[in-house]
Amino acid sequence: MKIMLLDKINFLARLLNSHNTIEFQYNNFYYEIFESVESGYIVNLYSNNIKDEDGNYFDKYIVDGGLCTGSAKEAIKFML
Repeated sequence: MKIMLLDKINFLARLLNSHNTIEFQYNNFYYEIFESVESGYIVNLYSNNIKDEDGNYFDKYIVDGGLCTGSAKEAIKFML
């Protein structure tokens, strides 16, 4: 991966470690990553960033998602 992309991944991993959740846009998709209550991180990928009144993404816009049982950095790279 390019150095600039690796720098951004490292920055996002630090945010995820300190806040337990992050959201960002990349390649016209919207990413939501948060710490799973059981282990690892839930990674959801959306085609639209419209949210409901509670601030949650609409399920109808989900493109892909899954559980990453690795580190914060691995969770960010999981769907990229």
